[in-house]
Amino acid sequence: MFTPLGHRLGGREGIPREALRALNLLLLDEGHCLRDQALDICREAGREDVPVTTTAAGLATLVQLVAGGLGVTLLPRTALKVETTRSNQLLTGSFADPVPTRRIALAMRTGAARGAEYGELAGALREALRPLPVRVLDEGA
Repeated sequence: MFTPLGHRLGGREGIPREALRALNLLLLDEGHCLRDQALDICREAGREDVPVTTTAAGLATLVQLVAGGLGVTLLPRTALKVETTRSNQLLTGSFADPVPTRRIALAMRTGAARGAEYGELAGALREALRPLPVRVLDEGA
């Protein structure tokens, strides 16, 4: 969770999902899978109406809206380092267990003409992701 400086949840760990019920939530525009995933987390927390304060076309804009004090947002931990270096007006918070997660996959059709190239791309992605706070599943998992 990204919050502006001074927000009551900023910097906290173990935030219950139910805290989402009372927040001014900023999300990406409709059509982004991250928006849909954030809305799913809100529904799991018992927030059915999910009034969204405002929306943004990209992560950088969303983070700037949070830094400007317009609300809070949910972003993946993989965005933490990049997005928090863009502004010193942000704090992060983390959810209590079970922490919301998502799965991202790279899939290829068996026998694809560019199979070798996709294999190289998958290997490069695996290596690039290893230092991040993600769990990389090896081929065939």
